[in-house]
Amino acid sequence: MNLLVGSLGRLHLTILRYCLGLFLGLALLTPSQGFAKGKADSELVAYVFEPGDTLIALARKYLRKRSDYKAVQRLNRIKDPHQISVGRTVQIPFRLLKFRPSEASLSAFRGDISIASAGQQLAPVKGLDIGEGSQLTTATRSFITLQLEDGSRISMPSNSQIRISRLRHILLTDSIDYEITVDKGRIRSKVAPLDNRSDRHRVRTPVAVSAVRGTDFRTRVDALSGTAFSETVEGEVELASEVGSADTPAVSLPAGTGAAATSTGELAKVELLDPPELIDPAKVQSNAELQFAFAPSGPALGHRINISSDAGFVDIVAEQQSDGNNLALPSLPDGRYFLKAVSLAREGFEGMPVTYGFKRQLSTLGGSASSGDFGYQFKWFGEGSGKRYYRFQLIRDSKSAVPMVDETGLVVQALTLSDLPDGDYFWRVGVTQFSTDTSDRESVQKWTDFEKLTVVN
Repeated sequence: MNLLVGSLGRLHLTILRYCLGLFLGLALLTPSQGFAKGKADSELVAYVFEPGDTLIALARKYLRKRSDYKAVQRLNRIKDPHQISVGRTVQIPFRLLKFRPSEASLSAFRGDISIASAGQQLAPVKGLDIGEGSQLTTATRSFITLQLEDGSRISMPSNSQIRISRLRHILLTDSIDYEITVDKGRIRSKVAPLDNRSDRHRVRTPVAVSAVRGTDFRTRVDALSGTAFSETVEGEVELASEVGSADTPAVSLPAGTGAAATSTGELAKVELLDPPELIDPAKVQSNAELQFAFAPSGPALGHRINISSDAGFVDIVAEQQSDGNNLALPSLPDGRYFLKAVSLAREGFEGMPVTYGFKRQLSTLGGSASSGDFGYQFKWFGEGSGKRYYRFQLIRDSKSAVPMVDETGLVVQALTLSDLPDGDYFWRVGVTQFSTDTSDRESVQKWTDFEKLTVVN
């Protein structure tokens, strides 16, 4: 009797340990990992049998293991795997299909970035191959653009982190199976049209997944609340919650709409704000800081801008965000750039974008005046590359009067005037600066503000 009780006690203890281990294992698996993997791998692909096909031959050529034909046989209630009617449609789980690794490459990068693959850090170089399982991270003022094999592009701004969860080419259907997971920050996805109905391109966050078929859309994860924002600029996206009830319907997001997915499984759809209007878009950015001003808009809380050296925004060089209508950026090298701007809504969404081209040519100018033994000396100074020609004006009594001194085409940066009669004078200096790019014949012209000079001999 005691032996029986001891055996039963040990049995109960073993069961308890097993259940505890199982519980801890499930607890360590985050909701997004467990639900996401199960949901993705349970999806099916349809295959129509052709003359000469058998389930055994199909498994040998297209399934990961030959014995996987049994799972397909059970799923489709096939009696004889050697004899299947021509034209019959068979459903096959994606997780069973053979694939070859697809390709992604590093198109452009700037700043402090990290690329980890198979436990190793990769040195970033343009054209670097990025494989499935890689993790990419950008620091402040850092950017990454990836080019996928099908022509799609993934752009990462500052302070973001993503994983390449799937990067595959399915052999059976000759289709792609891409999945990008956004763990932190945001990305922009410019997805090439998916012509094959079996193509899959997804962007996943901890709380939602976006299914895409040729579109331009943005994804962002809020670091504080965990809410995931999806915004469609072109095409259409289907957004599904990855947490909460499995019965929660997916939300269709056509161009101009967005949705927020919360950690509780709720989906809230909104209309995106209209593109902002840039004031004086033809302005040459010649000051030390680049300055942009947008027309006031009631619904907009602020604005975000990206600066790129190309119209496709592959090589992003700077970004900035402001709670108001004015934004300033640190200096950039001279050249032609493109600006993409969006309005920021109070609910956390970014609005529809607008793109402007602008010219950057640094050209600053300042001046000073002082008296000396030989009269009054005027000096001027400034920054900027290329030929600079100066013009000096001195006016007596009123700024609107005809200049009594008007010297043009100066290459020196100082001028001395003697024997000036007593009185009030106003002076200023201007500059005409040409670009170092010989194909750019447009010059930058600017003046200093009028300065007052009172002469008493």
